[in-house]
Parts: sequence; C-alpha cells; structure tokens
Amino acid sequence: MKHALLLLLTLLLCACGGSDGNSANNAGNNNAPPPSPNPSTPGSSAGQATPIIENADIAIYGTSSALVGESIGFAVLSKAQAFEISWEQTSGPALSFLANTSKAIGFDVPAPGDYSLELVLRFDNGGQQRHTLDFSASSAADVSANIRLDHAVTELGKASFHIQLPQDKTPTAIRWTQLSGPQILSPSQQDAFLFIDIPAVSQDTLIEYRADIDFDDGTTASDRVLLAVSNTEFDTSGLFYANNFIISQDMHAYRASSPFKDAIESCVYNNLIPSRPTCNFERLPLIGMMTDTPSVEDVLNRTLISHQWMGDSFKEYLERSEAGLDMLSLLRGVTAIVISYDVRPSFYWSATGAIYLDANNFWQTPAQRDTLNDQADFRRDFGNDLNFSVFWRYTKNNEYYPQGNYPKNERIQRRFEDVEASISWLMYHELAHANDFFPPSRWQQISRTTTPLAYFQANGANSDVLQRQYPLRSSELHALAQVSFAGQTPTASQRNYTGTDIEGFFSPDRASSYYSYLTEREDFATLAERFLMLYRLGAEADLAIIEGEQGNDFNVVWGQRNRISDPDLADRAAFAVARVYPELGNIPALIDALPSPILMDPNKGWFENLTLSAAQETQDAINEGQKRRAMDAAQMQAQALKDQQQAHTIKLRVPEP
Repeated sequence: MKHALLLLLTLLLCACGGSDGNSANNAGNNNAPPPSPNPSTPGSSAGQATPIIENADIAIYGTSSALVGESIGFAVLSKAQAFEISWEQTSGPALSFLANTSKAIGFDVPAPGDYSLELVLRFDNGGQQRHTLDFSASSAADVSANIRLDHAVTELGKASFHIQLPQDKTPTAIRWTQLSGPQILSPSQQDAFLFIDIPAVSQDTLIEYRADIDFDDGTTASDRVLLAVSNTEFDTSGLFYANNFIISQDMHAYRASSPFKDAIESCVYNNLIPSRPTCNFERLPLIGMMTDTPSVEDVLNRTLISHQWMGDSFKEYLERSEAGLDMLSLLRGVTAIVISYDVRPSFYWSATGAIYLDANNFWQTPAQRDTLNDQADFRRDFGNDLNFSVFWRYTKNNEYYPQGNYPKNERIQRRFEDVEASISWLMYHELAHANDFFPPSRWQQISRTTTPLAYFQANGANSDVLQRQYPLRSSELHALAQVSFAGQTPTASQRNYTGTDIEGFFSPDRASSYYSYLTEREDFATLAERFLMLYRLGAEADLAIIEGEQGNDFNVVWGQRNRISDPDLADRAAFAVARVYPELGNIPALIDALPSPILMDPNKGWFENLTLSAAQETQDAINEGQKRRAMDAAQMQAQALKDQQQAHTIKLRVPEP
C-alpha cells in the first residue's frame, strides 16, 4: 500500500524544467523524481577543522585575514539544540552576503580595511548568544582563484563549488582536496566545478575543500571553501524524502509578517511533511479562494524562499513584467509559491497545491548566481541512445528569447528582459498545471476541510478530459517520450528510428511539443504555455527534429515555428486555455488571430533557422497582435486597479495557522 501511494504521489508531480528553453539540446522535460538519497552513515573523516570560536553549544569557523577581491566565508554549527541565525555587518567597507539567516555565509571582500560581523543566535530554549567576528583585508595584485561560494547544505543533499579563474590565463590542471569533514565518496569534477553528494551526519558538521590550480604561464593559485552540513530530522516515509527530495533547512517565508507564514513553512516544502499531507484548505487555501483580484502582496504572502533575493526578484517580476497581470490571475490556482536553490527541475505538485520554481530563473547579479547549485538536471542524458533529438526554443523578432548570453566566469549582470523571459514561460507552464488540477470554475466549490490531494483524487483534472476528447494519436511518440524524459531504456526498434520516422509520427499529429507525449498533464500545460507566450509576449516557440550535426550546426529534418497556431491544434489549445484562463474571453478568436506557423528550411541547420521569413499577412498579424496585446494589458490593468480598490472595502477571512 505504501509503494502504491508513493507511485501515485510521484505521478501527481509535474516536473517541467528549471532553465530557459533556448539550449540547443533542450528536448524538453519530464516528471521522473531525482535519484534516491543515500541514507548511509558517515564513513572515514578527511580531518577536522579548527573553530575560531567554540563553546558548549556552537562552533564557529572562518578566517581573520583576507585579500581584496577574495571570496571568503564563515560558518556556525550547532552541537546540540536548534537555533535561529542572523548575520549582520557592524563595521568596515560594505559587504554583500545573501544568506544572512543561514548557517554559512560567503561574500567578496571589496576593499582593504578592518571588518566586523555580528552573529546572533536565538535558541529554541529561549536562550540567546551574540558573537563578534573580526577580519582584516589587505590589497593584492590579483586573486587568481576564487571558489564560490561558502554556504550551508542539508545532510544527504547535493552541493557544488565553482572556481572563478582569470580570463587572461588558461588552467592546465585543477586539483580538489578535501581538508575536513566526513569523507566524500566519488566527488565529480568537471573543469572548474566540483559536485558532491553529502553523506548522513549525526551532528552539524563542517566540510572544507581546497582547490589548487596550475596555469599555462607557469603560475599557480589555490583557494579554500567552507560547507556547513546541517544534521536534519526526516520523515523517511514522508512526502518529500520518500519521493527522493532533500529539502534545504534555510526555507522561510519571504514576508515574515505574512498571515500564512506558519502555514507555508509547515505545509508545502520541508522534510517532515507526511506521505498524506494533512494541511487542508482551511489552513492554507488557494489564493483564488480568498480573492478574485490578488495583489502582488497577496502573492508574496504565499511565497517561500531559501534566499531573500529570490523573493525580491519575484516581486520585481510581478510588478514590471508585461505578463505580471496574467500571473496574478493564474496564481489564484495555487496555495503557495516555492523558490529555492535546491529545486531542479521546477515542478507543480497537486499533493500540496504549490508550485516549486528553480531559482536559476530569477538571478540578476553575479553574487545572486553564486548562491545557486550548479548540479545539472538529472535528466540531462536521457534519450542519448536515440538517433534523433527534438530541440526547442523561444524566439522574438528572429532572435533568441531570452537574448542574453551570460558565461559564469564573466560575472555579468543579467538584464531584466532576460530574467522576464526566463521566468515567464516557466510560470505559464507551472500555473497551467495548477489551474488544470484546480480550475477557476471550482475554487468556491471546494470544501475548506479537504486537502489538495484528497480533492484531486475525488475530482480528477481537466487534462483527463483533454485526453478523452482530443487524444494524441502517435503511440510511437508516447513510448519514445518515456525514453527521452523518464529515462526508460529504448528498445531496438526505438534506437533505429530516424529523424524522418519521427517527422512522420509528429507532423500529422496534434501535439504542440514532443514533451506533450510524456503525460496528459504536460500536453495540457504546454498547450496553454505556448499560447500565452505568443499571445501576451509575442514569443514564438520553435521545435525541430534533429538528426546529426554538420560543422557547427545541427541538421534539421523538419521544424516549425508557432505550431500552437496550426489549425489542427486549435480545438485542443482552446480547450486548455479556456479552462486555465477563461477571463481572456473569446479564445478561439484569439487563436485565429495569432501569427501563422512557419516551416523551417531543412537545407539549413538549427542555428541558421533562427531567422525565418514570414509572409506579409503573417507579419501584419504579428503587428496587429502586438497592438491588441498592448490594449488588452492596459484594459486588464485598469480593471485590476478598479477591482483592488473595491477589494479594500471587503474584509477577507484569514484562517488560523
């Protein structure tokens, strides 16, 4: 019975990817859970670091000296009782650390001088400790190696480190050495990156690494980095652990004053949620149960984050994006929004009614990016045994959308327009899932005493109806999607399929993407996502069947832009969009007005097909669509302001946490 329940919960999880859709080999995403955590006990130790401050309750690690331009950190470990943390700078040139409630902080040293930090610990027993941490910084000719970033991690989780190297030097050798902590088994090194799986620990533990680098000019460099490992309590049969998730201990409500603070911290993303979640809609209702016109603050009161900057970026997106009003409406279908560095890929889970977003979509500054985990999506190599690939991307005005290229080592600020593009397609997709399971037509009919999981089990989802009324026909692609996105081993016949075979399966069918064949949930959500990206943002989705490569490009067997506008998909797209976002009005007419599909040139490669020529009537439709979207946005904003003014006169009941 337990295994059947876990299988059901896994199937209810819709995992949809956490990075942008413009990777050349981004064939889509899947809903398989990540690899299982390793519940082994600690093995041998690499050594033990020496704390700079220690007493019966805690041990603090760090340094008393640094170089300007260097990245350094401090960590505090508990010896027994739990505590809450606050780091604050009290003197010296201004520092920027983005995890001031975590057991470890890392930051760059901006200038020479004397620095002081204050660490405040508030223990569960009511006690409090304050500690002053001093260090001095001196100038240096240059810092040739900088490991980013000292941080904290939960036992059994995953961690990564990246060495920032000088752009005018080429490394010839990079050696990572573990200096302290339980011995890490089989760490993985990829160029300047180190990826490690954290073992189980019996108490808070420090892991320290050193990197030594040889350069082609004969010079060398080295740096050290700290990783604070938290001893954590798990419900090993619970919702997340039993479905192969290890949750950060740093999760907290973005708004500390939120009336839903306790509910979102207890009910949607932690290591102790039981296998059958007990938080009902009385404790944590859908946003749409509380208001038809949520404000940005209503949404931020439901936002759970691992780092404060993630909530700040989300807030800016909702306030500035052309899609912001759409998102406020679509977010009515969720109980909470989770943004964390350890979410990869992003997903929606009807067991909690929340969406879970990969924070990689939200970073704007290099320092924010430093706080993210560089571990690759575990599905990256699925389907490598097949003779074909299906690539996809978003474009706008014959350019990639988002446009920017941000090599990690160059530490470039990301434009808001690229952040907007990265977030928008992801949120349209995840919120299509949410409104599939909990559509607007049902919000006020749902009993407050039921849970999201129980309600779904009793009522199903609109994607079930889509599958019955407008099924996808290709059994071959349904089976292949399990290989490409769920990691199944391909059969001999599947290994022998050519790109031409795939074209024969795909082009006459009614799917908006190859990923649509994974489940009816992904089929439904992708239909809504592709329509909304084109309708609201003018972002056109490309897909292409690829077979091999030539020179610096990939061979296109068949490809199409704006497949969502294909008349054969119109009924399916209208079905999904009308159930996700009925306020748009006459959706079939909106679909008819979208830019027409454009076929790619099979004589050109994937990159060469970035620029596609549309017929004049198609270009006219694009221009008209842009005018219409601008008018719609203005009308929706005016109506939203009017509704919000009216809402101020209504007192909304907030359930007790």
